[in-house]
Amino acid sequence: MLNGVSTARESLPSGSKRMHLQPQVVADVRRDDGTGGQWLVTGPKPRLALIPEYDYQPRGWVLLRGTLHRRGTDFTALLFTEFAGSPGQWLEYPVPVSLKGTVLQLVYFERPVTRLEFQPMVGSGSFELGDFCIQKVNRAGLFVRRVQRVRHIFATKPRARREKIGLYWYTPFLDLGRSYDLANRLRGYYPTLTYSQWLDEVDALTRDDRRRIARQVQQWRVRPRFWVVVFARVADVDRLRITLNSLQAQLYSNVFVLVIAPRDQVATLRALITAAAWLTIQSLDGDREAAAIARPVVVAAQDWLMTVPPGALLAEHALYWFASVALRDRECKLLYSDHDFLDADGGRADPEFKPDWSLELLRSSNYIHVAVAVRGDLALSVSSIACESLPMAMASAVADVGLHAYLLRATERLSAKEIHHIPAVLLHLPREDALSVEKERSLESVADHLSRLTLNARVSLSTHGYCRVRYLLPAAPPMVSIVVPTRDGLQHLRACVESVLAMSTYRNFEMVVVDNQSVEAETLEYLATLQIHPQVRVLHYPQRFNYAAINNFAVTVARGEALCLLNNDTQVITPDWLEEMLGHLIQPEVGVVGAKLYFSDGRVQHAGDTVGPGGCAHHLHSFLEHDAPGYCGRAVQAQDLSAVTGACLLTWRKLYADLGGLDEANLPVAFNDVDYCLRVREARLRVVWTPYAELYHHESLSRGKDDSAEKIAQTAREVQFICKRWQHVLDHDPFYNPNLSYERPDFSLSLAPLVARPWLR
Repeated sequence: MLNGVSTARESLPSGSKRMHLQPQVVADVRRDDGTGGQWLVTGPKPRLALIPEYDYQPRGWVLLRGTLHRRGTDFTALLFTEFAGSPGQWLEYPVPVSLKGTVLQLVYFERPVTRLEFQPMVGSGSFELGDFCIQKVNRAGLFVRRVQRVRHIFATKPRARREKIGLYWYTPFLDLGRSYDLANRLRGYYPTLTYSQWLDEVDALTRDDRRRIARQVQQWRVRPRFWVVVFARVADVDRLRITLNSLQAQLYSNVFVLVIAPRDQVATLRALITAAAWLTIQSLDGDREAAAIARPVVVAAQDWLMTVPPGALLAEHALYWFASVALRDRECKLLYSDHDFLDADGGRADPEFKPDWSLELLRSSNYIHVAVAVRGDLALSVSSIACESLPMAMASAVADVGLHAYLLRATERLSAKEIHHIPAVLLHLPREDALSVEKERSLESVADHLSRLTLNARVSLSTHGYCRVRYLLPAAPPMVSIVVPTRDGLQHLRACVESVLAMSTYRNFEMVVVDNQSVEAETLEYLATLQIHPQVRVLHYPQRFNYAAINNFAVTVARGEALCLLNNDTQVITPDWLEEMLGHLIQPEVGVVGAKLYFSDGRVQHAGDTVGPGGCAHHLHSFLEHDAPGYCGRAVQAQDLSAVTGACLLTWRKLYADLGGLDEANLPVAFNDVDYCLRVREARLRVVWTPYAELYHHESLSRGKDDSAEKIAQTAREVQFICKRWQHVLDHDPFYNPNLSYERPDFSLSLAPLVARPWLR
């Protein structure tokens, strides 16, 4: 009996036709009556019963088939089974889904199944469920299916990523079943790991790891010294002991600790904390006598300085990892790592996997936090106290202006190559130390930073509590040429053009509308009326559709110093969108600026692009709720990124010409915007995305879907070109942490992070 229906048939004969499954609502989901086959999620755990077309109790190996297209932020899909003789007891199976939405999964039922239920995703969103069915699989079919899945993963995933999960070249020959299970973990949408699961599977150090670290440290001829500064009071003594114990347990032991306390509490802390040669307790204003022995002399150019709050834990290999990077990269002067937080029970939670160096993100918030080490000569240049008092100098500076201000001062003196991000969680912070005080001081810190750089800007606090920098335009701001390719689609073209003309508060622009073979009478009539508008020009491009060529053609006659590539299915939301984007563009070393785009229903369509996760290039934070902060607040903060969409992209006309514009030969339709951004970064210029320039984007409505054989083949060629041309970037997008999933661009945790552990080199 399946789903409560009595049955006279116990199993489906092997090789028989597929048995179709009809979805039926169980919880947190309903049909969207206006969109045919679409379902809307109404609660946190949507659940559908899968009702068979005839009585059937599946047992043994079956193949689950179907298609599943989702719009949301958590694509964890699970199959739940209730077995005969165990009512109310459910067993769950992960259901991997390809990036194209294909479900093709072998499942083994050890007992007859009486009920099947399916969770298509988690959280808010919507999905479309194609025809689901199951089919009995015999031994030969089982072998073939496993081989096909494993072979596909070997053909499409890099060796390093396969081996991270234990899938070596010989593994299929030893255990094909296990190899199939491992290959599933690299399928596009595999159920998301919790952080505790990720820690067990990926992060834990083994005994062999510790031996390797110890052996490597013994071989170092030079051993960098670390000073760790801790601000504490008597009330913090228990938490201080936790931090000191973690420092004492470091696998790399060349560390000295400076505890800074109020002057009237120094003696009490010294009495409460056991004296040690590596520990000094003193105040900032007078009493600088060491608790045990005199402090060793600090060599400014070689030593490294850190500040951590009481209660923070350093991972046992934290200082070793910092030291190994410092030795390998002698140019580096500032190191930072990822971090997480400690819950009430001391467990690790809420990791913050950070991007590599992003100047714009540091101006938005202290995304680096306290997981940072500063080299002595840099600390000396930031501080004004003599070299021999360098740890005190750093402590005094941080206490005076705050860590965010200190990092802004320090990075003003550095080039990007002198800042190194370690993609590993090396610091665990107490929950209450979540930068609440820092945020209060950030506005002044960022304003002072911009003033020192003589940048004309104003800083305010955003609705999410981050710094919003408004870069002010010069008295004679540059003219912007807004290029809008179009073909028919009058409803959306009119909305786009009229929103720009009526809503934009920046007026020094021209619109260059490029008509590519429109045939509808209403569209042609509207284009004719546009030509009389003083800020609009209409050009005609009669050749075959080639998005890159159309834009390149328009740019040859554009009059503006700046170019804005704008899709005809966009619509302005924020009137000062051009001021916002242009303000970023006029900053030193900025070559491209992108905007925040929304679907028609208000959910996020584009918050910048990542290159690599998902196989090529994808939008970040797609389908996020309109004002949701996103991963680590990155959906609502200005930041540097690898690329932004050409649906709304601002750049310099001269730079565009110097780089040859969009690649019309190899990328006539898709990814030409990503390729342009990557060439801009290759020219050592920055790509910046801002959440404060907002538009709707009705996404390719005038072109239609890429569903014809010709369009599918064209897209495949363009993906192949991007993957070959930019393979070095696809392997590691500097603004998407390698501990996050590279199978899909959703900031979920990676099952196979490509993080180079220094002790394994």
